[in-house]
Amino acid sequence: MKKDSSVNIRPTQHCTLSALVLTFLAALSAHAAPVAPDAGQTIRELQTQPELNAPKTTPPLRLEENITRRDSAQGDVRIVVSGIRVSGSNTFAAAELEALVADLIGGEHTLAELYQGAARITAYYRERGYIIARAYLPAQEIQDGVVVIAVVEGRIGEQQINNQSRLSDARANGYLREIKSGEALRAAPVERALLLLNDTPGVGFTRATLQPGASVGTSDLVVEIDPSAPYFARVAADNFGNRYTGENRVDGALALNSPLKMGDQFTVRALASDQDQTYARVAYQVPAGSSGLRLGAAYFNTRYRLGKEFAPLQAHGTATGTSLFAVYPFIRSQGSNLSGTLTLEDKKLDDFTDAPVTAAAQHIRLASLGLAGNYHDLLGGGGVTSCDLALVAGHLGMDTESQAADELSARRNGGFTRLAYNVTRLQRLTDRDALSVSLSGQWAGKNLTSSEKFFLGGAYGVRAYPQGEAEGDQGWLTTLELRHRFLPDLQGVVFYDAGSVRINHDPFLAGENSRTISGAGVGANANFLGLQINAYVAWRIHGGQPNSEPISLNRNPR
Repeated sequence: MKKDSSVNIRPTQHCTLSALVLTFLAALSAHAAPVAPDAGQTIRELQTQPELNAPKTTPPLRLEENITRRDSAQGDVRIVVSGIRVSGSNTFAAAELEALVADLIGGEHTLAELYQGAARITAYYRERGYIIARAYLPAQEIQDGVVVIAVVEGRIGEQQINNQSRLSDARANGYLREIKSGEALRAAPVERALLLLNDTPGVGFTRATLQPGASVGTSDLVVEIDPSAPYFARVAADNFGNRYTGENRVDGALALNSPLKMGDQFTVRALASDQDQTYARVAYQVPAGSSGLRLGAAYFNTRYRLGKEFAPLQAHGTATGTSLFAVYPFIRSQGSNLSGTLTLEDKKLDDFTDAPVTAAAQHIRLASLGLAGNYHDLLGGGGVTSCDLALVAGHLGMDTESQAADELSARRNGGFTRLAYNVTRLQRLTDRDALSVSLSGQWAGKNLTSSEKFFLGGAYGVRAYPQGEAEGDQGWLTTLELRHRFLPDLQGVVFYDAGSVRINHDPFLAGENSRTISGAGVGANANFLGLQINAYVAWRIHGGQPNSEPISLNRNPR
């Protein structure tokens, strides 16, 4: 049974022990098992899991218009209408708005019908984001049957900001700079500014209220910014690791929020297994202006030593890497979001055995472009669709001996590209039930090294198979989960996982070049006294015995 006592992560598999051993292990990965993890596979599995960040709930925006409305129909007075004139509109042409009430021209109409016509113009503004614009019938003497409908577009008066967050006042004010006094108030710019503020480290919750302004037709925007905790710390334990680098792991993270009072964040993460695997990562990110753009840098280091059946090899290795990244939110709203990411990364991987003595080194440089988004809708009771897409271009360099062996086998050395994707739909069924459906996968342009491959098995893939099962240059993975909430803090899960990989993009060995596996099971997600617990048990359906652990174990269910 897979268990996790807070946050789910995962690690390792494969091997690159020496130039001569490379070809032999590649043959193992395509035909037999178990296959030894290497440094590349270790970091691939660790880095595909989300970092341990503080949970943050986006509060609903409180755009409250505290303005009294006095539109009301008086009696059954009927008026002969020969024309309608709209005044006070600067955003839309008067003719455009007059066309909305053209059906009222001609014949007699009650005041109630005329008020309904004004309401159409109000709705026209509101649908286009002008959240306090209002059309009404002013006091007037109707001449020649021409009725005047006045529009108050609702303009920004003063801005009042009560900043109690860990941001400086200048930094907090910068996010509201695009909301200019005197302009017609639209929901989208206000919503974006408040959500970007709420996303910023050092900010807890952001609230906005509209109050009557000093001038007729204006509203003052009052923004309250609460602080976040100065730091966030978390510890997790799970048994989601690889058999040969340690199934049982402890993982911890610490984040410092806005230490320089500019919305920056410093994070450190550390992981250790019961089989001498360690992983550490430090990162720092900072906002660039107030548009939502964030720039950052990170460094990681991981070490491993193989145990169990691979212990006689005395195999061990290291991986280090540095990265620079930029993230920009193209769309930020409560209903839909889209962000883009640019990442440059440099990784060095070293694998060794002491019996016999071998060594292999790889140097990988990557550039990736990514898009991530989500969309909330009311379809079938409501749900959210999330999508991720990443295009990666890189170059793999090897030591001389490894490169010579690679030329005679997989031919992974040199430039490569891959495209990774993920689509998830979380659908509400009832107040207690939800259905989650996800599809992820990868396409590759050539044979890839282990750090760039796609994996199916493990707690974040086909849960009926062990970590490191079914690796390939390209493939797909789908998961279906039916979730039922028994209690506010207890959720039951029934799931089905399936996937398939093409082991080598360009086959260089005889035998099968694909693997398809599937499984199903049940699980539970619970929160108890601040402790998050996730536990699953799964049975194999298709794919036979695992290739990434001894057949004698025969864990079914696992």
